Amino acid sequence: MHHRTICFGSYHYDYVIEEKISSELTSYIEHLQITKVFIVSDHQVPYPIVEEIKNELSSIFIVHLIQFPAGERYKTLKTVNRICEKMIELKADRNSLIIAAGGGLAGNVAGMAATLLFRGLPLIHIPTTLMAASDSVLSLKQAVNLENGKNLVGHFYAPKLVYVNIKYLMELPAREIQAGLCETIKNLLTIAPYSIKKLSSIFNRDQIYSQEELNVILQFCIEAKTNVMQDDPYEKNEALCLEYGHTIGHALELAAKGTYNHGESIAFGMTCAAEISSELGLLSQADVALHYDLLAQIGVNVQPSQEELQLVLNHYLKHDNKRGYIQMSDHQIGFVLLKELGKMHYTNGQLLTPVNVQLVKEIIKKRVKKYAI
Repeated sequence: MHHRTICFGSYHYDYVIEEKISSELTSYIEHLQITKVFIVSDHQVPYPIVEEIKNELSSIFIVHLIQFPAGERYKTLKTVNRICEKMIELKADRNSLIIAAGGGLAGNVAGMAATLLFRGLPLIHIPTTLMAASDSVLSLKQAVNLENGKNLVGHFYAPKLVYVNIKYLMELPAREIQAGLCETIKNLLTIAPYSIKKLSSIFNRDQIYSQEELNVILQFCIEAKTNVMQDDPYEKNEALCLEYGHTIGHALELAAKGTYNHGESIAFGMTCAAEISSELGLLSQADVALHYDLLAQIGVNVQPSQEELQLVLNHYLKHDNKRGYIQMSDHQIGFVLLKELGKMHYTNGQLLTPVNVQLVKEIIKKRVKKYAI
């Protein structure tokens, strides 16, 4: 078992990596003095995983399972409302616990329910994807989408515990592993380029990793994110580097309507951000090329359709959730940019740089035409 405490500002929570769902989880919940446990999961999470968690806890606690449809279009306040209403029907009270079992989708929806119901219920994450275990649970952000954009409604709320069953990650499909590694590569490029050699030596296109290698990846991501969030828990200053690639990436994720997952969308967004950085005279061509090289090592190939690009350019980019951090005209979009690997570019003391919409459009078209990763 690996155990450590995550510290983001004044917030602290435990992060545990086990080889199975064990009595350690039950013992932790007992200390919370819980009366009922509500497992919240989406239908994409394999049922044997959800059943295993439920069976482990049912011997001691009253456990209810609430599931909802998978997909970004269900990551909404409407879904959160339905979960809260169902919990009330099942006699939830202020001593109830919510367990988010699944990837980032389940984590955010359950996290929002925990934030809102009774003005805050204890929350435990049991991430079942590499993306969730290495990225989304390493944050205080809980959020859902609106029709106009991704993660536009949310709150900052800390879990009590993150409980990772490494076995679940070992059994993931290759594409799910790959998605998580896209965010790992983001951390390498923006925070810890000194670890590129170490991590890239274990990257492979088949996405076959040992338990030890997955532990290396998890520990790296914990260190990287803690490094920038320990003094910036709300991700408004230095930790905004974690949004690298997300301006275009989030827009593509919504426009693609499931064609590309979060990691693949962020991969595309990072290459576009690198090209913009280069066009503005910030990032060297060698560093731009390294973006493509690292993504090629894990086999990412993102080539959006013209219809998807039109939605990105003409709709979703206008509603990026970072708007308002800096003053911009209607003809500009705020981007997190690199000036070199591991060093972010600041504009007037802010980590966001306003970029002309026309330049963004030109770079995206150039990226699509020139490269097929």
